[in-house]
Amino acid sequence: MRARLILALVLVLGCAQALAQPRAPGRMLVGFPPGGAVDVLGRLFAEKISAATGRPMIVENRPGAAGQIAAEALKAAAPDGSTLMVAPDAAIVFRPQTLKQPPFDPLADFAPVAHAGTVTYALGVNAALPVKDLREFAGWAKSNPDRASFASAGAGGSTHFYGLLIAHMLGIELRQIPYKGSGPAIVDLVAGHVPSAVQPLGTMLAQAREGRIRLLGASSLRRSGAAPDLPTFAELGYPGLTVEGWFAVFAPRATPGEAIARMNTILVRAMHAPDVREKMRGMDLEARDMSAAELAALVKADYERWGPVIRSSGFSGDAP
Repeated sequence: MRARLILALVLVLGCAQALAQPRAPGRMLVGFPPGGAVDVLGRLFAEKISAATGRPMIVENRPGAAGQIAAEALKAAAPDGSTLMVAPDAAIVFRPQTLKQPPFDPLADFAPVAHAGTVTYALGVNAALPVKDLREFAGWAKSNPDRASFASAGAGGSTHFYGLLIAHMLGIELRQIPYKGSGPAIVDLVAGHVPSAVQPLGTMLAQAREGRIRLLGASSLRRSGAAPDLPTFAELGYPGLTVEGWFAVFAPRATPGEAIARMNTILVRAMHAPDVREKMRGMDLEARDMSAAELAALVKADYERWGPVIRSSGFSGDAP
Protein backbone atom coordinates (compact mmCIF):
# COMPACT_ATOMS: atom_id res chain seq x y z
CA MET A 1 0.00 0.00 0.00
CA ARG A 2 2.78 2.41 0.94
CA ALA A 3 4.61 1.62 -2.32
CA ARG A 4 1.46 2.40 -4.32
CA LEU A 5 1.07 5.77 -2.58
CA ILE A 6 4.71 6.65 -3.27
CA LEU A 7 4.30 5.65 -6.95
CA ALA A 8 1.12 7.73 -7.28
CA LEU A 9 2.85 10.73 -5.69
CA VAL A 10 5.79 10.41 -8.08
CA LEU A 11 3.43 10.29 -11.07
CA VAL A 12 1.49 13.35 -9.90
CA LEU A 13 4.66 15.32 -9.28
CA GLY A 14 6.03 14.28 -12.66
CA CYS A 15 2.89 15.42 -14.46
CA ALA A 16 2.85 18.71 -12.59
CA GLN A 17 6.47 19.32 -13.48
CA ALA A 18 5.77 18.55 -17.14
CA LEU A 19 2.84 20.94 -17.21
CA ALA A 20 4.96 23.62 -15.58
CA GLN A 21 7.58 23.40 -18.32
CA PRO A 22 7.10 26.22 -20.86
CA ARG A 23 6.40 25.14 -24.39
CA ALA A 24 9.12 25.65 -26.95
CA PRO A 25 8.85 29.05 -28.68
CA GLY A 26 6.92 29.28 -31.92
CA ARG A 27 8.44 30.84 -35.04
CA MET A 28 7.29 33.66 -37.30
CA LEU A 29 9.31 33.37 -40.49
CA VAL A 30 10.10 36.58 -42.38
CA GLY A 31 11.74 36.29 -45.78
CA PHE A 32 13.10 39.83 -45.81
CA PRO A 33 15.67 41.84 -43.80
CA PRO A 34 14.78 43.61 -40.53
CA GLY A 35 13.20 47.04 -40.80
CA GLY A 36 10.99 46.55 -43.84
CA ALA A 37 7.20 46.28 -43.96
CA VAL A 38 7.19 42.46 -43.82
CA ASP A 39 9.50 42.45 -40.80
CA VAL A 40 7.42 45.11 -39.00
CA LEU A 41 4.24 43.07 -39.53
CA GLY A 42 5.97 39.88 -38.43
CA ARG A 43 7.07 41.43 -35.15
CA LEU A 44 3.69 43.01 -34.45
CA PHE A 45 1.87 39.73 -35.04
CA ALA A 46 4.41 37.64 -33.12
CA GLU A 47 3.91 39.89 -30.10
CA LYS A 48 0.11 39.59 -30.30
CA ILE A 49 0.24 35.81 -30.72
CA SER A 50 2.55 35.50 -27.71
CA ALA A 51 0.19 37.59 -25.60
CA ALA A 52 -2.87 35.62 -26.69
CA THR A 53 -1.40 32.13 -26.30
CA GLY A 54 1.19 32.57 -23.54
CA ARG A 55 3.71 30.94 -25.83
CA PRO A 56 6.77 32.92 -26.95
CA MET A 57 6.80 33.64 -30.69
CA ILE A 58 10.23 34.32 -32.13
CA VAL A 59 10.67 36.28 -35.35
CA GLU A 60 13.14 34.49 -37.58
CA ASN A 61 14.44 36.52 -40.52
CA ARG A 62 15.37 34.34 -43.49
CA PRO A 63 16.06 36.97 -46.18
CA GLY A 64 16.97 36.16 -49.75
CA ALA A 65 15.59 35.21 -53.17
CA ALA A 66 12.52 37.45 -52.86
CA GLY A 67 11.15 35.53 -49.88
CA GLN A 68 11.91 32.09 -51.29
CA ILE A 69 14.28 31.00 -48.50
CA ALA A 70 11.65 31.61 -45.81
CA ALA A 71 9.01 29.86 -47.92
CA GLU A 72 11.20 26.78 -48.22
CA ALA A 73 11.68 26.80 -44.44
CA LEU A 74 7.92 26.97 -43.94
CA LYS A 75 7.37 24.05 -46.29
CA ALA A 76 9.87 21.97 -44.28
CA ALA A 77 8.42 22.94 -40.88
CA ALA A 78 6.31 20.59 -38.79
CA PRO A 79 2.59 21.23 -39.37
CA ASP A 80 1.83 21.57 -35.68
CA GLY A 81 0.83 25.22 -35.53
CA SER A 82 4.15 26.36 -34.10
CA THR A 83 5.56 27.85 -37.32
CA LEU A 84 4.01 30.64 -39.37
CA MET A 85 5.25 32.95 -42.11
CA VAL A 86 4.21 36.47 -43.03
CA ALA A 87 4.81 37.28 -46.68
CA PRO A 88 3.81 39.66 -49.47
CA ASP A 89 1.96 38.48 -52.55
CA ALA A 90 5.21 38.85 -54.53
CA ALA A 91 6.74 35.91 -52.63
CA ILE A 92 3.64 33.72 -52.93
CA VAL A 93 2.07 34.59 -56.27
CA PHE A 94 4.91 35.94 -58.40
CA ARG A 95 8.19 34.35 -57.33
CA PRO A 96 7.31 30.66 -57.87
CA GLN A 97 5.83 31.41 -61.31
CA THR A 98 9.12 32.90 -62.52
CA LEU A 99 11.07 29.69 -61.80
CA LYS A 100 11.36 26.65 -64.04
CA GLN A 101 11.41 24.31 -61.05
CA PRO A 102 9.99 26.20 -58.06
CA PRO A 103 10.96 24.65 -54.72
CA PHE A 104 7.46 25.13 -53.37
CA ASP A 105 3.89 25.23 -54.64
CA PRO A 106 2.04 27.97 -52.76
CA LEU A 107 -1.35 26.41 -53.47
CA ALA A 108 -0.34 22.91 -52.37
CA ASP A 109 2.33 23.43 -49.72
CA PHE A 110 0.91 26.28 -47.63
CA ALA A 111 -2.24 26.82 -45.61
CA PRO A 112 -3.45 30.46 -45.71
CA VAL A 113 -4.10 31.72 -42.17
CA ALA A 114 -4.99 35.42 -42.21
CA HIS A 115 -4.93 38.44 -44.47
CA ALA A 116 -2.49 41.06 -43.17
CA GLY A 117 -3.21 44.22 -45.13
CA THR A 118 -3.78 45.45 -48.68
CA VAL A 119 -1.41 47.59 -50.73
CA THR A 120 -2.45 50.15 -53.34
CA TYR A 121 -0.10 50.73 -56.26
CA ALA A 122 0.22 53.96 -58.23
CA LEU A 123 1.81 55.24 -61.41
CA GLY A 124 3.93 58.33 -60.82
CA VAL A 125 5.90 60.52 -63.21
CA ASN A 126 8.68 63.04 -62.77
CA ALA A 127 7.26 66.54 -62.24
CA ALA A 128 9.09 67.86 -65.29
CA LEU A 129 7.56 65.30 -67.65
CA PRO A 130 5.09 67.16 -69.93
CA VAL A 131 2.05 65.07 -68.99
CA LYS A 132 -0.82 65.84 -66.65
CA ASP A 133 -2.87 62.66 -66.84
CA LEU A 134 -2.90 59.05 -67.94
CA ARG A 135 -4.01 59.82 -71.51
CA GLU A 136 -1.16 62.28 -72.01
CA PHE A 137 1.31 59.82 -70.51
CA ALA A 138 0.24 57.16 -73.03
CA GLY A 139 0.69 59.68 -75.83
CA TRP A 140 4.12 60.70 -74.57
CA ALA A 141 5.25 57.06 -74.33
CA LYS A 142 4.19 56.38 -77.93
CA SER A 143 6.07 59.46 -79.11
CA ASN A 144 9.18 58.68 -77.06
CA PRO A 145 9.69 54.91 -77.30
CA ASP A 146 13.41 55.22 -76.56
CA ARG A 147 12.73 57.01 -73.25
CA ALA A 148 9.53 55.26 -72.15
CA SER A 149 10.36 53.25 -69.04
CA PHE A 150 9.29 52.75 -65.46
CA ALA A 151 11.09 52.06 -62.21
CA SER A 152 10.02 48.95 -60.33
CA ALA A 153 10.95 47.94 -56.80
CA GLY A 154 12.73 44.87 -58.14
CA ALA A 155 12.66 42.48 -61.08
CA GLY A 156 10.17 39.66 -60.66
CA GLY A 157 8.06 41.44 -58.05
CA SER A 158 4.57 42.90 -58.03
CA THR A 159 5.58 46.37 -59.23
CA HIS A 160 7.45 44.81 -62.17
CA PHE A 161 4.47 42.90 -63.46
CA TYR A 162 1.93 45.55 -62.57
CA GLY A 163 3.95 48.03 -64.64
CA LEU A 164 3.84 45.63 -67.57
CA LEU A 165 0.08 45.27 -67.10
CA ILE A 166 -0.33 49.07 -67.17
CA ALA A 167 1.66 49.23 -70.41
CA HIS A 168 -0.45 46.47 -71.94
CA MET A 169 -3.73 48.12 -70.97
CA LEU A 170 -2.58 51.50 -72.30
CA GLY A 171 -1.33 49.95 -75.53
CA ILE A 172 2.22 51.21 -75.07
CA GLU A 173 5.71 49.83 -74.57
CA LEU A 174 7.39 50.52 -71.23
CA ARG A 175 10.83 49.19 -70.37
CA GLN A 176 11.22 48.03 -66.80
CA ILE A 177 14.15 49.44 -64.82
CA PRO A 178 14.51 47.37 -61.63
CA TYR A 179 15.70 48.91 -58.38
CA LYS A 180 16.53 47.36 -55.02
CA GLY A 181 13.39 48.59 -53.32
CA SER A 182 11.00 51.51 -53.56
CA GLY A 183 13.33 54.03 -51.90
CA PRO A 184 16.06 54.05 -54.58
CA ALA A 185 13.43 53.96 -57.35
CA ILE A 186 11.70 57.07 -56.05
CA VAL A 187 15.00 58.90 -55.56
CA ASP A 188 15.78 58.41 -59.25
CA LEU A 189 12.23 59.33 -60.25
CA VAL A 190 12.52 62.65 -58.41
CA ALA A 191 15.95 63.26 -59.96
CA GLY A 192 14.60 62.63 -63.44
CA HIS A 193 16.83 59.62 -64.13
CA VAL A 194 13.70 57.63 -64.93
CA PRO A 195 10.47 59.19 -66.29
CA SER A 196 7.94 57.09 -64.39
CA ALA A 197 7.61 54.58 -61.59
CA VAL A 198 5.12 51.98 -60.43
CA GLN A 199 5.31 51.77 -56.65
CA PRO A 200 3.10 51.37 -53.59
CA LEU A 201 1.06 54.53 -53.23
CA GLY A 202 2.20 55.15 -49.68
CA THR A 203 5.86 55.30 -50.70
CA MET A 204 5.23 58.14 -53.19
CA LEU A 205 2.80 60.37 -51.30
CA ALA A 206 5.36 62.60 -49.58
CA GLN A 207 7.15 63.43 -52.84
CA ALA A 208 3.84 63.99 -54.62
CA ARG A 209 2.66 66.41 -51.94
CA GLU A 210 5.88 68.37 -52.33
CA GLY A 211 5.33 68.60 -56.09
CA ARG A 212 8.42 66.59 -56.99
CA ILE A 213 6.43 63.89 -58.75
CA ARG A 214 2.94 63.68 -60.22
CA LEU A 215 0.63 60.75 -59.54
CA LEU A 216 -1.58 59.67 -62.44
CA GLY A 217 -3.70 56.83 -61.09
CA ALA A 218 -4.18 54.30 -58.30
CA SER A 219 -4.83 50.57 -58.48
CA SER A 220 -7.42 50.38 -55.69
CA LEU A 221 -11.12 49.70 -56.08
CA ARG A 222 -11.94 52.93 -54.24
CA ARG A 223 -9.98 56.15 -53.84
CA SER A 224 -7.45 56.07 -51.04
CA GLY A 225 -8.21 58.09 -47.93
CA ALA A 226 -4.58 59.17 -47.99
CA ALA A 227 -4.96 60.60 -51.52
CA PRO A 228 -8.65 61.39 -52.08
CA ASP A 229 -7.94 63.56 -55.15
CA LEU A 230 -6.12 60.77 -56.99
CA PRO A 231 -8.48 58.88 -59.34
CA THR A 232 -8.42 55.12 -59.59
CA PHE A 233 -7.52 53.50 -62.87
CA ALA A 234 -11.07 52.18 -63.02
CA GLU A 235 -12.40 55.73 -62.87
CA LEU A 236 -10.07 56.60 -65.74
CA GLY A 237 -11.57 53.85 -67.87
CA TYR A 238 -9.26 50.93 -67.06
CA PRO A 239 -11.09 48.57 -64.68
CA GLY A 240 -8.63 45.83 -65.65
CA LEU A 241 -5.97 47.71 -63.72
CA THR A 242 -7.83 47.36 -60.43
CA VAL A 243 -5.33 45.46 -58.30
CA GLU A 244 -4.74 45.25 -54.58
CA GLY A 245 -1.48 43.83 -53.38
CA TRP A 246 -1.46 42.12 -50.01
CA PHE A 247 0.46 40.67 -47.12
CA ALA A 248 -0.70 37.46 -45.46
CA VAL A 249 0.22 34.87 -42.86
CA PHE A 250 0.69 31.24 -43.84
CA ALA A 251 1.28 27.88 -42.14
CA PRO A 252 2.51 24.51 -43.45
CA ARG A 253 -0.24 22.79 -45.46
CA ALA A 254 -1.10 19.95 -43.04
CA THR A 255 -1.52 22.24 -40.02
CA PRO A 256 -4.76 21.22 -38.21
CA GLY A 257 -7.83 23.27 -39.09
CA GLU A 258 -8.51 24.18 -35.46
CA ALA A 259 -5.01 25.68 -35.14
CA ILE A 260 -5.54 27.69 -38.34
CA ALA A 261 -8.92 28.95 -37.10
CA ARG A 262 -7.48 29.99 -33.75
CA MET A 263 -4.59 31.88 -35.31
CA ASN A 264 -6.98 33.57 -37.74
CA THR A 265 -9.07 34.82 -34.82
CA ILE A 266 -5.98 36.08 -32.97
CA LEU A 267 -4.59 37.89 -36.02
CA VAL A 268 -7.89 39.47 -37.07
CA ARG A 269 -8.28 40.83 -33.53
CA ALA A 270 -4.67 41.99 -33.57
CA MET A 271 -5.27 44.14 -36.64
CA HIS A 272 -7.99 46.00 -34.72
CA ALA A 273 -5.61 46.80 -31.85
CA PRO A 274 -4.76 50.54 -31.83
CA ASP A 275 -0.98 50.02 -31.95
CA VAL A 276 -1.16 47.62 -34.88
CA ARG A 277 -3.69 49.73 -36.76
CA GLU A 278 -1.48 52.80 -36.33
CA LYS A 279 1.57 50.95 -37.67
CA MET A 280 -0.39 49.61 -40.63
CA ARG A 281 -1.79 53.05 -41.40
CA GLY A 282 1.74 54.43 -41.38
CA MET A 283 2.65 51.88 -44.06
CA ASP A 284 -0.54 52.69 -46.02
CA LEU A 285 -1.89 49.20 -45.37
CA GLU A 286 -5.62 48.62 -45.07
CA ALA A 287 -6.67 45.85 -42.70
CA ARG A 288 -9.11 43.28 -44.07
CA ASP A 289 -11.05 40.82 -41.92
CA MET A 290 -10.88 37.55 -43.85
CA SER A 291 -11.41 33.95 -42.89
CA ALA A 292 -8.73 31.46 -43.85
CA ALA A 293 -11.02 30.14 -46.60
CA GLU A 294 -11.55 33.62 -48.03
CA LEU A 295 -7.81 34.24 -48.05
CA ALA A 296 -7.22 30.90 -49.79
CA ALA A 297 -9.67 31.93 -52.54
CA LEU A 298 -7.86 35.27 -52.95
CA VAL A 299 -4.44 33.61 -53.22
CA LYS A 300 -5.72 31.15 -55.84
CA ALA A 301 -7.45 33.87 -57.87
CA ASP A 302 -4.36 36.10 -57.90
CA TYR A 303 -2.09 33.18 -58.74
CA GLU A 304 -4.21 32.38 -61.77
CA ARG A 305 -4.66 36.03 -62.76
CA TRP A 306 -0.97 36.85 -62.84
CA GLY A 307 0.22 33.61 -64.44
CA PRO A 308 -0.40 34.72 -68.05
CA VAL A 309 1.17 38.14 -67.41
CA ILE A 310 4.30 36.56 -65.95
CA ARG A 311 4.61 33.99 -68.73
CA SER A 312 4.08 36.52 -71.51
CA SER A 313 6.80 38.75 -70.07
CA GLY A 314 9.43 36.08 -70.65
CA PHE A 315 11.02 36.96 -67.32
CA SER A 316 12.91 34.21 -65.47
CA GLY A 317 13.83 34.31 -61.81
CA ASP A 318 16.35 31.51 -62.23
CA ALA A 319 19.96 32.47 -61.69
CA PRO A 320 21.85 32.91 -65.00
